[in-house]
Amino acid sequence: MWVIVLCLLCSVSRYAHAQSGGEELSLQQAIALTLQHYPSLKAKQTLSQAGLAHTTDISHNWWPSVKLVEEATVGTDNGIYGSYFPLGTIPSTSGGIRGANVNDVMSGNIALAQVQWEVYNFGAYRSQKAEAVQQQKVLSLDADITANDLTIAAVRDYLGLLQFRSLMKIQEDNITRTRSVQRAVTAIVLHGLKPGVDSSIAAAELSKARLNYLDIQNSYNSLRLHLGILTGLDTSAIRADTLYNNGLLSMLTGPNENTSVAKEHPVLQYYSGLMLQQEKHEQVIQKAALPKISLLASGWMRGSSGQFNDIYNKNLWSGFGYNRYNYLAGVALTYNLADIGHTRDKMREQRLRTKAAAVQLETTQTILDNQLQQARLNIRTSLDKLQEMPAQLNAARAAALQKMALYKGGLTNIIEVTNALYLLNRAETDLVQTRNAAWQALFTQAFTANNIQELVQQLEVARKQ
Repeated sequence: MWVIVLCLLCSVSRYAHAQSGGEELSLQQAIALTLQHYPSLKAKQTLSQAGLAHTTDISHNWWPSVKLVEEATVGTDNGIYGSYFPLGTIPSTSGGIRGANVNDVMSGNIALAQVQWEVYNFGAYRSQKAEAVQQQKVLSLDADITANDLTIAAVRDYLGLLQFRSLMKIQEDNITRTRSVQRAVTAIVLHGLKPGVDSSIAAAELSKARLNYLDIQNSYNSLRLHLGILTGLDTSAIRADTLYNNGLLSMLTGPNENTSVAKEHPVLQYYSGLMLQQEKHEQVIQKAALPKISLLASGWMRGSSGQFNDIYNKNLWSGFGYNRYNYLAGVALTYNLADIGHTRDKMREQRLRTKAAAVQLETTQTILDNQLQQARLNIRTSLDKLQEMPAQLNAARAAALQKMALYKGGLTNIIEVTNALYLLNRAETDLVQTRNAAWQALFTQAFTANNIQELVQQLEVARKQ
């Protein structure tokens, strides 16, 4: 499994403390809890264990068939010349042939031991076992993909919490600024220095800021709810750690160009294993049509209340003993000629399935390559934007202060003030969204390179510094 279930860094008491709202949840803890808790991964792991049991079952196909039979009967004994195909519904009669039916009843007893062992089938057993082993590997790789998907889901939710938590803080600051502006505008209007509509505009802006905060808060709580379902934690315990942003720039400037799609990527491994499984099934089909060599052995004992001179013993109990003994042994070579055409049809179908699996593997490789290239582009863009944004943010803050000062001096109107506040809010929001895009790009690159675990460990180190 490409993602080893990460050891929890904290004891149970620490989680209990987190559930009381006392601590922030780290990304490493969120991933570990998700992999431990979510049912779909347990289901896939159980299916992998079932595949292992199936492999054991297939490996026992070479065991011989051993049948023991004990049969006691009472009935008439009238035979006639003629042949028929035994269809499994006509009882067998053995005995003399007479000119007329006899209604006298005789008893009989037969005991049988039969062994049939397909000792050699030109590699059919071996191909069946090889297919079962590969099938179990595919089930295990499917569980790895589920673990990979759950890890990505936990990362996506966690990054979303980081983003919305920062946006909530921005909106809180925006509400504070807008409330301060409203108070100043109201005071100026009450002194008759500005028209009354200015106070109405300021009140509307404050209400709009509060509504924006409620929308962001709703998105934040929705993500906390979903992450709570993944991790099994109480929703109130989930608060993302914003300290990760401290090391963002250094990670963006890391050696990203040397990163490549990992050959051991879980998705590639899965489709490669699936293609190999289809190839193994081709061999099973081919081997199943080959001749089979079997050892046959049987021994039986028989008793009857009828005698050789066609005398029916009235004592039916005498037929339940044994007075005749036989055995039979042999070697059989069987080959169904009609299977030649069926095998050709099955092979044509199976080769198309194998080809489809190969195409899916190639498509997956192309998708991962494209994701990696896009992630590299997004990393470079995010780095450039993050380096430029301090200038935008500082200018927006200065403009907001200047516009408010001009408004108080009667040199501008309320619309110019609200526009300046909007630009400041937009600049702060852009910074948060760019950071989120940068994190998304870093984790996409880590996903394609199959080193999310290493990236999370780097974040843990940066978090503790």
